[in-house]
Amino acid sequence: MGLPSYIINFDELSDLIKDYLQNGIDVDIASLTFSTEEVEKLLSEISSKIQGVDYTNLIAALNALGAKLDALNGNLGISGTQKVYGEMLEVISTSGAYEIKFTAPAKGRITGITYSLSAWNHEDSWDLLVGTTKLFTKVRTKEYGEHKHFNVYYPITAGQDIRFVYNNTSGSSCIVWVDFSVLED
Repeated sequence: MGLPSYIINFDELSDLIKDYLQNGIDVDIASLTFSTEEVEKLLSEISSKIQGVDYTNLIAALNALGAKLDALNGNLGISGTQKVYGEMLEVISTSGAYEIKFTAPAKGRITGITYSLSAWNHEDSWDLLVGTTKLFTKVRTKEYGEHKHFNVYYPITAGQDIRFVYNNTSGSSCIVWVDFSVLED
């Protein structure tokens, strides 16, 4: 079996790219910023390959975008030291709820949680509680380890309890590993 091939008519493609770039890019993303050095470098490398394109507007728009992205972290107040705290739980072959209790050492935000099991059973699940607030309820266990990323980081205070509750409905024994990802202030 041979490798498939695809033929691109560059003349048609260059006209489309030229039209898109000449009309400029409207950038309106509030206070978001990032560096555009690499994009500008790439544009200067391809500028001689596509004739008749004025990159001035595009580069200006990218510079504006770059300035906004640079200040994003500061504007949102997302800063600190990322730390991961690992815990292990031995679950015996008896049905019930088994708990890992982790006490936050500092004020910060939970950014995610990772867990893995030595043996999997489809009947089992887990919960995550921060203080008295239940963030995850009866999340089904998976055959392989899993990371749950918090799209919005959850605030915690120093000394606050974070509890991972393993619901052993199957009554099977296993070992559970849990990593708490925390961005500490």
